[in-house]
Amino acid sequence: MDKDTKTISMSIRVSEVELEKLKQAARIESYASYSEFIRRTALIEAEKVIKNAASEM
Repeated sequence: MDKDTKTISMSIRVSEVELEKLKQAARIESYASYSEFIRRTALIEAEKVIKNAASEM
């Protein structure tokens, strides 16, 4: 990440069941934390959406 890049904090609301699923998936994938799992997974999905939108133009 660029030294001058500003980081932003965000939060999401999930149920206890959803949180446990996220924690379990993070453990299975050997992420340091479930928040890191969520961040990386969201970025992967965002890239897919952007790529698909660009190809439809």
